[in-house]
Amino acid sequence: MDILIVGLGEVGSHLAKVLSSSSGGAHDVTVIDSSRQRLRRVTDHIDVKAVFGDGSRPDVLDRAGADSTDLLLAVSNDDNVNMLACLFGKRIGAKQTVLRVKDMAPFHRFRTFFRKNLMFDQILSLEDLAGEEIVKTLRQNQAVGVENFADGKVQMRRLRLAADSPLIGVPLKELKIPPGMLITAIDRDHDVVIPGGDDMCGADDEVFVLGEPKAIASFEKKTGIRSTYLRSVVMTGATSVVVQVCKALDRLHVQSRVIVQDREDAENLATLLDNTLVLHGEGTDLELLKEEHVGDADAFLGLSEHDETNLMSCQLASSLGVARTVALVHKPDYVSLYQQLGIDVSISPRLLCANRILSFVRSGSISTIATIEEGKAEVLELEVPSGSRLVGKMMKDAKFPRGCVVGAIAREGGDIVIPRGDDKIEALDNLVVFVLNEVVERVMSMIGVSR
Repeated sequence: MDILIVGLGEVGSHLAKVLSSSSGGAHDVTVIDSSRQRLRRVTDHIDVKAVFGDGSRPDVLDRAGADSTDLLLAVSNDDNVNMLACLFGKRIGAKQTVLRVKDMAPFHRFRTFFRKNLMFDQILSLEDLAGEEIVKTLRQNQAVGVENFADGKVQMRRLRLAADSPLIGVPLKELKIPPGMLITAIDRDHDVVIPGGDDMCGADDEVFVLGEPKAIASFEKKTGIRSTYLRSVVMTGATSVVVQVCKALDRLHVQSRVIVQDREDAENLATLLDNTLVLHGEGTDLELLKEEHVGDADAFLGLSEHDETNLMSCQLASSLGVARTVALVHKPDYVSLYQQLGIDVSISPRLLCANRILSFVRSGSISTIATIEEGKAEVLELEVPSGSRLVGKMMKDAKFPRGCVVGAIAREGGDIVIPRGDDKIEALDNLVVFVLNEVVERVMSMIGVSR
């Protein structure tokens, strides 16, 4: 692939390094940055073409060869530069574009509008990725794997069934599955199958369920799996990641407390979070942590904008006996250091973003949001073009092939539909599709999209 990277911060530099050295050097990578120092730092160590200039300017994109680019990655630290880079890059001729933004709020209700007018194929937010990863980490245990789609409104969970699970030996059509979710696949001895109503689960099967988090949580209780039970989480910081995590924990009925250093930030946060206790203080204040009985909490999260504060507050919480510590790491090089210093989990938003983009490149499709069993199955998010022959058809009449399940439909305005047979497919719907590898191309052709 010919890949053009706009912006050489931590995300862009990491992508340039990995993409230029992957697949035996099969990717031709060009980088754009307005800092000659950053360009030199990258080109001194890896074989990429460097272009100096503002990545939001058409003449700079043209010099960088945007007209023949297979994938343009707009990953600078400036949202406006990234949006213009995607727009002008697509106009010039880039085949696919990925837009990285800090603030996803304007996009949530008008994603299709922005996608059509800014001409991006995929949008990523460091804060959203970090928030999802933190909540997933808190919920993760040996029985449950969690992936989030459609801005977290749709989840896929991978549940391993024990020998004594009440689901064993019961045909799927006889299971009382809550409205709002579907059983999309069964992984049996690393063989992924899309089950029918007469299929039954066996011991040690891994069942993939996709749908609304609340419905899946209800179903999970019926499986006999004893998930990690969260009661209380304490965190420090006032970032947008904190807001996301607190709201997600509230939906899971987990009590959360936030320690905020700045009084104005604390007051603003208190207005945003109805069911979260916001405390004015410092996360590194040992006496405050003792007063709040942090040692009794199930987890402590260091989520401030400062890595050093996150590290120290987590270490103090650990010394008080908290069950688990999670630290946000803004400098990716610190990730391994945090683990050596006793932090249970360290999460780098920039590495999460870079790894998500790498999964797009390796799968060959910008629509891929998860791969199963080394590519035996994929979860795709596909937008239905206005001219697709599926527009106006009911799900039962669409005749998707065996090996494909449409798990959810995300509509303009933020509505989520877990489809049944009588639900109609509308133009510009985003379908979350679980599909076996052998029918991927057929399904994409049916919908009217291509890799």
